[in-house]
Amino acid sequence: MVKGLNPARMRNRAQFGNLVRNGKVNPNTGRATQGFAESFSLWYGDYTLTLSQRLAYHGLDKDLARVIFIRHNPQIMEVKKVQIDNVLYDIQEVQADDGLTADGFDLVALKKVVSNG
Repeated sequence: MVKGLNPARMRNRAQFGNLVRNGKVNPNTGRATQGFAESFSLWYGDYTLTLSQRLAYHGLDKDLARVIFIRHNPQIMEVKKVQIDNVLYDIQEVQADDGLTADGFDLVALKKVVSNG
């Protein structure tokens, strides 16, 4: 998807995974709760969209929290959550590179998970 990004901007680590049952029970409802389970972690960099890119990319979606870029990785299609600095995000969209070159990056659009309680 995106070529020519500077890998030196990839200074932070993100944990990618899914929600799984964690063996705890919600005392108010008696239902099993879920927690984040990391599948793998990757280096990432923040990707800043211009206003026109934001409108073209996501329309007027105000819930879009951030866009990050990672080295092309096919495993990204198997996960639904990202944890960055103990903040959990839903993966909204992945614009994956074809992976044919060594300088390929994927853009990952994230939305902050809102939980009650």
